[in-house]
Amino acid sequence: MWANESDAEAEQINDNNNSNNNDNNSNKARAKTGRGVELRSSGRLVGTLSEVQDPGTYAALLYKPVSAVKKLPLLFVLHGAGSTDLGAWELADPDGCHGGLPPSLLASGLVPPELAENFAVVAPYAAGKASFIREPRQRLLQFLDWVRSPAGQLAGCPEIDPRRIFVLGYSDGATVGVQLATSGQFAAGIFAAVGGVGDVASVAAKLKGMPIWIFHSADDGILPVRNSDMLVEALRKVSGPDLVRYTRYDEDQEGFTGFLKGHSVGITASKKPEIYKWLLSL
Repeated sequence: MWANESDAEAEQINDNNNSNNNDNNSNKARAKTGRGVELRSSGRLVGTLSEVQDPGTYAALLYKPVSAVKKLPLLFVLHGAGSTDLGAWELADPDGCHGGLPPSLLASGLVPPELAENFAVVAPYAAGKASFIREPRQRLLQFLDWVRSPAGQLAGCPEIDPRRIFVLGYSDGATVGVQLATSGQFAAGIFAAVGGVGDVASVAAKLKGMPIWIFHSADDGILPVRNSDMLVEALRKVSGPDLVRYTRYDEDQEGFTGFLKGHSVGITASKKPEIYKWLLSL
């Protein structure tokens, strides 16, 4: 069930609340046990979430919408640091350490329809690693090549529009995502809580002309907001303010406390319909 259904659909939503809640609860249970998930809205099948495996690189969760579009835009999602010992379906657990990013929002039926109805989503899983931060960047690009290859399609990946491949990264995944974006294989990037990306001026020069939207919170105690401040300043010098968006919160938007306070912007960004509308407009 969508959180932002239109007023005209309100009566239908009320009639179907029990059905949707049952769908969402069932999907949560499947996500925790590694079973496939069907995403439904008012009883209508919207898409499916499943696991795929490239034997040479990573396992991943794959979302495919029910769409008449032959070549779909792709959102490449990179998770942050946390548990990676339970298999790729851990990414879909709304109560797990990776909860709140697109895979778990899809599994819970809480993702904005702008994403669920328009994008294929693939989220590789850094099995046995703290995150992707120490993984060879080329290995992630090899996985992306596999997703788009005939072998990937045989494994269940849909046909992808090569001009509309986007990357969304959170925390360590944002840091890695910025570095991957310099490869030229992505049309735009959304990065939440960026860490140190190396020589900021050099990275920005390689990203010149790419639409980028960065999120960070000033009270982030894990990855200081100055990382994003410096990157945004450098990016705007080479690309201008229109191509580089920056959402800088004064405080945590999700109510996190303790050492995680301020480090929840990946969740905040992933829930925003605006980021998916923006990607579709590019």
